[in-house]
Amino acid sequence: MRNFFIIILVSTLLSNTSFADMYFFKECKISNAVMGNYIINLKKNTIEVELKTADGAIQNFSDKIKSIEANKIISEKIKSAKGEAIYYQYFLNSKSKSVIKLEYKKESGIDMEIFKLNGKRVSYCMDVKGNWDKEKIEKAKISKEEKEILKAQEELKKEQESVFICQGNDLKQWTNCKGSYKAESGHRYKGLFKNGKIIKGISRYLGGARYIGDFKNFEPHGYGTFIWANGDKYYGEWQNGKSHGNGTKVWKNGRKYLGKFKNDKLHGEGTLFYPDGKKYEGEFVNGKRHGKGTFTYSDGSAYIGTFNSGIEQGVGDCVSTEGSIVKCKDKEETQAKDFSGKDTRKIEIVARKWVRISQYESNTKRGKKIMDKLKADFELKAKELCLPKSNYNVLEKKIEVLDLDETPAYGLETKVKLGANGVVECI
Repeated sequence: MRNFFIIILVSTLLSNTSFADMYFFKECKISNAVMGNYIINLKKNTIEVELKTADGAIQNFSDKIKSIEANKIISEKIKSAKGEAIYYQYFLNSKSKSVIKLEYKKESGIDMEIFKLNGKRVSYCMDVKGNWDKEKIEKAKISKEEKEILKAQEELKKEQESVFICQGNDLKQWTNCKGSYKAESGHRYKGLFKNGKIIKGISRYLGGARYIGDFKNFEPHGYGTFIWANGDKYYGEWQNGKSHGNGTKVWKNGRKYLGKFKNDKLHGEGTLFYPDGKKYEGEFVNGKRHGKGTFTYSDGSAYIGTFNSGIEQGVGDCVSTEGSIVKCKDKEETQAKDFSGKDTRKIEIVARKWVRISQYESNTKRGKKIMDKLKADFELKAKELCLPKSNYNVLEKKIEVLDLDETPAYGLETKVKLGANGVVECI
């Protein structure tokens, strides 16, 4: 239970917040009797909340930040004092100058936990400072992965302190010693050598990438961490120079995968987290979602079923944001549609070019251009199929992902192939 206490001025809270850049949502009208202030504490990665009643009573508490977007800050789901299974979450939007609070009830399903939406409250704020720099904030943070890398470097340094320095220039004679070596390829190695080969240490590659860990034949082998020049990271098991076995891959754009790898590909059981809150948990084959799995969307809804090369296939279970479960073929399909007795035409159009998933989700740049083209082509196709009158009613129309490439290249985000499909009635 959070403690209630009285303070004289709101400024007291502000003056105690110790970080250079301060962002806030102040004078947010929660109800006729309650006003709220939300202070963003980047140093602690928290939202400092102050609720003030009309009679002067004040409640203060702190909630953890889950993610920071360009115009939005999202809190973690927080257990509420209202009940054992009640949780809530904040969405602070600087563009609309609002704070949205969602309340959930946690229910345990057969294969997954479901957060059923109980209520929604929108509070608009009089005073907002939200011009934070997302990229600057991300660079300032020291992630868990980076701490692990620093720890590995420190352990390696300690391990080498009691080892003799390799003597001479004949690499073949280096054994049970520590040394530095530059290969003809330009790669640099520093660490423990045995029988003329590095077995543990650090390698630096042309272009700025580096690896810390175990080696075999001058390639990552065993356990180690690889950091690409663009900021992508992998730490886990290696085999003959490739990520292979259990590991974690973190992309600069915010994606994160924990699970099995094979020959540098996501392969086997694993969980892939997306920057916008979506998550896939299940089977992968050659870098794509393939097999049985659960795809959870950022709004809390989910598809549970079978995937084929990244695409939902066959009949599965769709879980709505309210927690109800229906049989479906994809998230959008919640019930069978009956077009019997109507003069219908089915339309399927595939975009020629791939598009970045961020542009598809935000409907910007090439994503918007391709989706606008798909919509226009859908209308033209409908008129063509309903000749000679070209009159029609749209019974069903949607744009969806037909295929995707989770890892097109190091440093590049997921790309998707889009298509438009639906049904029209000729009249």
